[in-house]
Parts: sequence; structure tokens; C-alpha cells
Amino acid sequence: MYYCYGELRSQKGGIPVGGSDQGISHHVFTAGENPVKIVAGTYRSGDANEEYCLAVVPPDFVAGTLIAGGNQGVIVLNGNLLGGLFSAVKPGNVFQDITTKSQAGKDWVIPPYWQVMVWPTIAASAADLRVYLLGMDLVKP
Repeated sequence: MYYCYGELRSQKGGIPVGGSDQGISHHVFTAGENPVKIVAGTYRSGDANEEYCLAVVPPDFVAGTLIAGGNQGVIVLNGNLLGGLFSAVKPGNVFQDITTKSQAGKDWVIPPYWQVMVWPTIAASAADLRVYLLGMDLVKP
């Protein structure tokens, strides 16, 4: 089976001004009725030396939920977004793993109605972290 590119999707979200407790999820992106291939993404701000995780979660996952492991359905896309390094004029690449100096993969397909969430992983975050994702619907010809 193969797909063609359909509608362009651009969404942003992340941790609001004022920060977040460690492990609390924040909404970034939601796919529609078709799967979405993420083709580009950036992030900025965050606390210096803080690490953030970006993951895909099931449709019934509620933003603000504590990421506690187990059977939550959380699937990590990039677990090493670093805060305090990037700004609006010099944004970071969501596909780049700064910690290991490697690529986090560029074939992110978000299933229909699934969401992308972000959260601080090693401590509470006092700063906002903005994430922008660009994707294209995958439609059957």
C-alpha cells in the first residue's frame, strides 16, 4: 500500500509561560482523520540545562497528564530536546538529538487522531518551551 501527500498541517504548542512541573504533558500537535508525516519541526526557549521529551500519544490521552510510564501508550520521538540553547531567531531542530549528537529519525508518522506531547524530564521547568511541527496528510490515491 502506498500513500500520496494531502493537506499541509502546521501546529504549535508546548509548555506555557510560567513553566511546568516535571513529567506533566503539554499538547503540540494532533493528526486529523488521515495519518500525518512530520516533515519539519523546530523548538525554542526552555530552561538552561533542562531536558524535554517529545512523544506521540493515543487519542484519549489528556494534556496535563503526568507521564508515569506503564501502559499510557507514550511512544518517544525525541527524548533529548535541550532547553536554553535556542531562540526565535535561532531555533532548534526537533529531529536533532543534541545530547548524543545524532539524528532522532525523520520518518515520524502520526496515526489518525493521535497527538504529540512534550514535557520536562529531569526537573520542573520555569520557562516556556515552544514546539512547531509541519506535516502532510498521507492519503490513499
